[in-house]
Amino acid sequence: MAKILEIVSASVGYNHNTVLKDVNLEVNDNDFIGVIGPNGGGKTTLLKLLLGDLKPFKGEVKYYPLAPNETLFGYLPQVANIDKRFPITVLDVVLSGLMGRKGLSGRYNSRDKRLAMDMLKRVGVEEISNKAIGELSGGQMQRTFLGRALIAHPRLLILDEPNTYVDNSFEKELYALLQELNKEMAIIMVSHDMGTITSHVKTIACVNRHLHYHRSNMITSEQLASYDCPIQIIAHGPVPHTVLSDHNK
Repeated sequence: MAKILEIVSASVGYNHNTVLKDVNLEVNDNDFIGVIGPNGGGKTTLLKLLLGDLKPFKGEVKYYPLAPNETLFGYLPQVANIDKRFPITVLDVVLSGLMGRKGLSGRYNSRDKRLAMDMLKRVGVEEISNKAIGELSGGQMQRTFLGRALIAHPRLLILDEPNTYVDNSFEKELYALLQELNKEMAIIMVSHDMGTITSHVKTIACVNRHLHYHRSNMITSEQLASYDCPIQIIAHGPVPHTVLSDHNK
């Protein structure tokens, strides 16, 4: 199985304030890694490190492309961080996923547009291709930017809380689609939902200033405690409820 990237003893943060320290992680083709951890523990910082948006204070991130023009990453950000006032259509959003190949001044041809429409169909929003993003629901926005992340056929798909704004009708479809996509590419998914993590991913990375990699999709409360990883666990039952660990012990 070919290696996509490797983080080697990296420490990273902002304005010389360290958020993650001595992080090591290897990502290979067809991995499906779930990233969990408390708010403020460094999950978003880890994604920025992977994407090259942040450079480590120490250590390094190594990338292993298989071809010169290969698209290494597809990235689905949190919908809440997207400016819905920007005047762009659903189709244009998906086409912008080809910008890395086309460049800022590149024109999209009929083949590109057919590819974008096929991608919109795959994620279930082809009927709103000409709609402005400011008119979209959260679920429609999530589908649109998933299409953008996939259009260039990346080796690694990175998802930041993909189920946060997904409508109920798409949630099941989303995870079924991710299972299919994992046959074609590696996936890293940040999520607070432990049920989702254990049901779909292959391995787990717990992030809380350090990164603890667990080579399984099952993780116990004792292991979370030993990793100093007090995450929120959502339990399903007759009465909806949330179970929180006691952080005062």
